[in-house]
Amino acid sequence: MKRLPTTLGLLATTAVVAVAVSVSSPVATTLAAVKQPATPTTTSTRPSATTTPPQTTTTTTTPPRVDPGVLAQQVVSAVQSTAPGSKVGLLVVDTGTGTTLASANASEQFYTASVVKLLIALDLLSSQNWAPDADTQARVHQMLAYSDDSIADALWDADGGNSIVSREAASIGLTGTQPPEDETQWGETLMTAQDVVAVYHYITTTVPEPSRDLLLTALSGAAQTAADGTDQYFGIPDALPGTSWAIKQGWMQLYTESVLNTTGLVGPNLRYALVLLGSLPAGTSTATGDAALTAGVAALRSTVTS
Repeated sequence: MKRLPTTLGLLATTAVVAVAVSVSSPVATTLAAVKQPATPTTTSTRPSATTTPPQTTTTTTTPPRVDPGVLAQQVVSAVQSTAPGSKVGLLVVDTGTGTTLASANASEQFYTASVVKLLIALDLLSSQNWAPDADTQARVHQMLAYSDDSIADALWDADGGNSIVSREAASIGLTGTQPPEDETQWGETLMTAQDVVAVYHYITTTVPEPSRDLLLTALSGAAQTAADGTDQYFGIPDALPGTSWAIKQGWMQLYTESVLNTTGLVGPNLRYALVLLGSLPAGTSTATGDAALTAGVAALRSTVTS
C-alpha cells in the first residue's frame, strides 16, 4: 500500500471524542423517622388518644459539577503521567444541552490518522444523495468498523483526494480542518477537537436517517481487531467498559511524533461527544500510547456514564 511512506502505521476504529455531565448523580439523604411513643397501659374504658408521628422529610443535595478546566487538567495529567511529553486536544460536550464539560487545546490542529475516514464516508454518502446502494453500505461499514485502509485508499483516489476534505469542511462548517500537504497521505489531514465534535453533531442531527443509521451502526460495531490486525480498543472502549459508544479511532507513527486519537459518542443514548487527540513523542510504543489515552478517558468516566 502506498500510504504514508513517512508513516510506520495508520489506522483508527469506530465509534468526537469532545463530553459530560455532573461528576456524580444527586444523592438523597433521608432523616430517620421519629419513633412513635408507646401507648400507655390503661384500665379506662375511654378510647385512648391517637398520636400522629412527625412526617419524615427528605433532603436532596446535588454535588457541584466539576469545573471544565479542572476536569480537562485531570485528563491531560493522566495522559502525560503515562506518556511524558505528550500534547493533547480535548473536547467533551453534553449533546443534550450543548454544555462543554471539558476542554483543552480544542482549537489546535492535530493529525487525524484514520479519524479522517469519517469525512471520506460522509463525502461518499452525500454523493449518492444519502441513499447508498448495497455495495456502498458494505464499503462504508468495513472502512469504519474495521478501519480498512485499502478502502480509504480507493475512495480517496477516486473521489478527489484533498477535495474530499475541502468539500466536507465547507458542508459541515469546519473551521480548523486542513487537507494534508502531501495529497497521497490522507492520514496527515489536520483537524481540531472542536471540528471532530462538529462532525459527530452533523452525523446525529443533519445526515438523513438511512445514512445516519449506517454510520452509527458501523461506529458502534467497531471491531477490536482492525483490518490490519491492530488492536483498536484503547481510549474510549478500554476505559469505559459496559458503556455504550460509537467510535472512530486513529493512530500512526511519524518520524516527528506518534499520533493516537480516540473519538466518538459515548454514554446513555450516546449523549456525550468525546474527542481526545494525542501527539505523543516520536517512538512512543503502542502499549504506552494506548495506556496513556485510556488513562485520559478514565478520568472522564464518572462524567460520561451518568
